[in-house]
Amino acid sequence: MPHLSHVKYHILRDGKKHQLIVDDTRANQADPDVFHNRIAFVCLLTHPDGYIYCGLTSADSNILAKYDPRTERFADLGYQKVAEPNEVKIHRSLELAADGTIYGATATLYTLDKRLQAPGGALFHYDPVSGAIRKLCIPCPHDYPQTITLDEKRQRIYGMTYPVFKFFVYHMDNGQVDDYDYMGSITHIGCVDDDGCYWGTWDADKHFLFKYDPAVGRVVYFNHGLPEGVAFANVMYRGAGPCDGMINGGNGYIYIGTTGGTLCRLDPKTAKVDYLGRPYPTKRMPGLQMLDERRILCAGGDEAGGFLAIYDIQTNGWDLLGPIQDEKTGLVLYRVHDLALSLDKKTAYIAETDVPTRSGYLWEAHIG
Repeated sequence: MPHLSHVKYHILRDGKKHQLIVDDTRANQADPDVFHNRIAFVCLLTHPDGYIYCGLTSADSNILAKYDPRTERFADLGYQKVAEPNEVKIHRSLELAADGTIYGATATLYTLDKRLQAPGGALFHYDPVSGAIRKLCIPCPHDYPQTITLDEKRQRIYGMTYPVFKFFVYHMDNGQVDDYDYMGSITHIGCVDDDGCYWGTWDADKHFLFKYDPAVGRVVYFNHGLPEGVAFANVMYRGAGPCDGMINGGNGYIYIGTTGGTLCRLDPKTAKVDYLGRPYPTKRMPGLQMLDERRILCAGGDEAGGFLAIYDIQTNGWDLLGPIQDEKTGLVLYRVHDLALSLDKKTAYIAETDVPTRSGYLWEAHIG
């Protein structure tokens, strides 16, 4: 049976005075330790060069780094050089292109009274070879992308923004942005199905599903959502929907981890959603990665600690790998935010966020 081993954490910067204050940029800038060191890991991307690229929350806009598993060292990638002060997160917004370059987007923590003075979050392009960072556009003025999804085949980047939950489509070939404006709900990350349709949620009360169909260039609204979707809303933050993680399973289905800690399966052909199970009695399941064509590695956990589990698509069975706890110190991961796998898919990397007493760390666990 699969199991976890060699569980440990890696520290980039470790502020411990107090947490970043959501929606209070001025307070976060007042204390140098908070401003520079009180970070969180919120987005991870495995690259063919062997590095794990990390999107961070950091009040000083130092929000893009990479981790080298071979040396166990981090490197700052210099986003501060192109940042404006409201760009303090790369939330769930790092996407790998076929040529090895990376697309990303920047998020914020500003107070609403600053919204109309803030330019808005940027879509950007990063070249790991040259180190060049190029801003492509601000897709929705004054608002900041919380998440993007790349469909390189159809030359589109999809995104949803904060604090106004807008949905937009960026056309990579000509730079055009289609702003579909307020959706009422927001996913932690969306997903593109085999036909190129992007899936998300809409309606502030019911959090129903929607899909954007690129073949006709319009949004299709459904009048149903996820099992227990309304009950699982508002867990991430006020107004957010129940979709915590989404992944194309490569078998015609989309798999969705919910903020309630459950796993669901979406059939894009019919929009039917099936409940698949809850591996642990805790909220959150933001991390989903395919281990192979039949197994999904699931990462979740909220406040009580993180967990890893494997769902078998063919048998509908679970392997519970256990909690994410450092083997030497006994420290327990606080809250899972994203998941990445090493190139050989034998090691999981987990992003940690919102820790009350310290910065978030990058966690590592070998899957035996």
